[in-house]
Amino acid sequence: MAPKNQQKATAEAVEQVMTNGNEAMKNGMETWTKAVERFSGFGKENVEAYMKASTAVTKAVERINGEVFAFSKQQVEDGVAAFKAVSGAKSVHQAWEVQSDFAKSALDAYIAQATKINDLWMAAAKQAVEPLNARFSAFTEAVQEVRPANPFARAAE
Repeated sequence: MAPKNQQKATAEAVEQVMTNGNEAMKNGMETWTKAVERFSGFGKENVEAYMKASTAVTKAVERINGEVFAFSKQQVEDGVAAFKAVSGAKSVHQAWEVQSDFAKSALDAYIAQATKINDLWMAAAKQAVEPLNARFSAFTEAVQEVRPANPFARAAE
């Protein structure tokens, strides 16, 4: 009788292993099917995010170019006005004061403009990175959802 009991126990063990293997395979296929469904739309959404980021950068570059052009135009006008003022000065001392005032105001204007351009670039970078960060977060969440810790863990439960 011992061999029959042993055969029965072995058959039950093999059947259990096969059942667990089939369950693990089924769970694995379900996980992969979910992953394929989840990631199939990712490409389109990623392209949309890149387009949003590119649009943000393009708008920022346009705005910055406009700022630089307007600033340059104003500086040329101020320089011409300062030249006229220096040329029309009655004395060297008066010319020196006009030139000194112009130099000081030009430096202040350059510093203010550089700060403004820096702020515009920082805002543009934040706007451009925002949709890309959202896609990265979505990708990370999707990977966590479809990635089983151990494909055989579910079958054993």
